[in-house]
Amino acid sequence: MKKIAITTGDPAGIGPEISTKALRFYPMHPRVAYILYGHCTHYQNGHHLQTIRSIDDVTAPGLYLIPVHDDAIVPGKPSAHSGRIALDVLQRVSADLVSGALDAVVTCPVSKHEIRKSDPGFIGHTEFFAQAAGVDDAVMAFWSEKMQVALLTTHLGLKDVSAALDANAVLAKLAIIARFATVQKQNPRMAMLALNPHAGEEGAFGNEDAALAEMLKNFAHTSGIQIDGPFPADTFFASKAKNYDMIISPYHDQGLIPFKSFVQDGGVNTTLGLPFVRTSVDHGTAFDIAGKGCAREGSLEAALFCAEKQLGLQKKEAPAIYNHFAAHYDTYMGHVQYAGWIDLVLEQYYRRHGKNPGRVLELACGTANIACELVKRGMRVDASDYAPAMLKIAAEKPFAPILKCADMTAPLPQNTYDLILCLFDSINYLLNTADVAQLFTSTAQGLTSGGLFIFDISTIHNCEENFDGYVNIEDTLDEYLIHTSEYDPEERLQQSQFTFFRNTGFGFQRYDEIHQQKIYTVVEVMALLEISPLKLLGIYGPDQQNLKRHVDMGLDEIHGRLFFVCAKA
Repeated sequence: MKKIAITTGDPAGIGPEISTKALRFYPMHPRVAYILYGHCTHYQNGHHLQTIRSIDDVTAPGLYLIPVHDDAIVPGKPSAHSGRIALDVLQRVSADLVSGALDAVVTCPVSKHEIRKSDPGFIGHTEFFAQAAGVDDAVMAFWSEKMQVALLTTHLGLKDVSAALDANAVLAKLAIIARFATVQKQNPRMAMLALNPHAGEEGAFGNEDAALAEMLKNFAHTSGIQIDGPFPADTFFASKAKNYDMIISPYHDQGLIPFKSFVQDGGVNTTLGLPFVRTSVDHGTAFDIAGKGCAREGSLEAALFCAEKQLGLQKKEAPAIYNHFAAHYDTYMGHVQYAGWIDLVLEQYYRRHGKNPGRVLELACGTANIACELVKRGMRVDASDYAPAMLKIAAEKPFAPILKCADMTAPLPQNTYDLILCLFDSINYLLNTADVAQLFTSTAQGLTSGGLFIFDISTIHNCEENFDGYVNIEDTLDEYLIHTSEYDPEERLQQSQFTFFRNTGFGFQRYDEIHQQKIYTVVEVMALLEISPLKLLGIYGPDQQNLKRHVDMGLDEIHGRLFFVCAKA
């Protein structure tokens, strides 16, 4: 089991808020304990958060909180007291890191100004952890899926940068940066930026860049690793940056202005060269919006992912779907008559039991439109989905159910639910029969005696009629969306591609999501149910007529959607 600490930063800043938002539905690794040091808001659903006294109380994977807080702290009102609490958190975490009780730390922002009222020598997280670990050559680097930047100096005044580019220190840092870049990608392409305008113009603006070029030559000779440059920084990001996996900058702002402009809220600050992994958000305390509920948690989620990656943790990755598309989902599904769907499934339960179900679970709930309506009708409802972005939208809705981040095939508590639903062709996202079989097994386990499992499938008829060759384009002021779909009849795979061009304020960035669905025939589904712990009670079209005895009529070619009603065998 690995242990990853998360420090919530200055309690008057946005750290507690983004920690709560990020971890509530974060896809946690099954062999990791995530330990919050500081403060966050307890919530009723999502991952269970256990309060403990110290790292010694962590005995199993999960989510924990070691409280270090004072309720007198007011969000948005930093003080020497809030800075003292932030420093207490860092000191407690560093002691656990140095002792080997933790494998990594992910940090939320602190106020250097407020901490210096208690510790005048405090410069920043990077220097704090380097000093705690006894490391002289720690490197501040910034990571994202699309750009990586490392700095040869950290929090220095511009007048001090030149003197800090000592050859021995630079060569040591290049070795650290190269090791990190190689972990991210085999044989990475690396480049260095020049310190002076025009790379010094052959000495007209200083000799530092000639010295840096000599250092790169020596590094290539001793290590066998080529780093191109130094390149003039004013033209590099416009023409050459896309060709490199790692960009090395001599000083802080030179590298971070383009990085933060390009990456927005998905960037990660990571300290290289420490005996433990340290990552961080790449933004500040944002006292001006603290306590208002509008802080974005994307950078913290990316920092957690980056820490896991550096620890070599492999987990079942959530498909890269319903991430960017999540914000569009409810609009896209605006034509759906949810009340009609609910009437259809409740009618199936009522005709067998003469009452509504007491406890319901919706698997692959998305933004929980069905689950919310069931709650509104007085039922106790749990709902799960594997896409955190969808769950976050669901959590903000009136009549939200109890939400959990989980795969639809995950084991369920035994004999718990009177009705389990898996709707809107969610089952088609399971691309192999082994996963479908696992879904049937887990749902049977979760059903009470007499409970029902109702799911639907998209059919061959639906794909051929509605999605083969489909194109839809939507254009707004800040975003351009292209949706295309194709159906492969030989593989029975429907593929939909969503391409987003989003205005970042510095031009448009492209994001892609590819959704694949396996189109199972009725006969295939019935065969899987036959060997499962479920009993098929009926197959229904929208008209509620039981078609179970008419399978030989070619239901797949007639109906666009079919509902299967099952009970525990």
